[in-house]
Amino acid sequence: MKGKDNFRELLGIHLVEAKDGSAKLMMTVAKDHTNALGFTHGGVIFSFADCAFAEASNFGDKVAVAVQVSINFLRPTVEGDVLTAEATRISDGKTFGVYSISVRKEDKTVALFNGLAYKQ
Repeated sequence: MKGKDNFRELLGIHLVEAKDGSAKLMMTVAKDHTNALGFTHGGVIFSFADCAFAEASNFGDKVAVAVQVSINFLRPTVEGDVLTAEATRISDGKTFGVYSISVRKEDKTVALFNGLAYKQ
């Protein structure tokens, strides 16, 4: 992906690997990522998955923007947990691409994110 993602850096998200149509990112949940209940804030997990979506859909010189996204939160995470987000392109049309992103803690899926990208 072109440019520097300042928000990704602010959240402490690290790119592990990016290819055309796929990406893998990692982050460690910090205290600043948690809500009043001590769980990782849903907005942090959403942003984490969205960053993987952006990397996979904007690989190389490609430019794509999100048109529609959704997320299902499956289980909570807490401070100190190491999370992995993996994005995979499911469909690649002329103007739209569909991506599936799983967020995991170790071998357990904590969230599933789906995104539709418009390719410019």
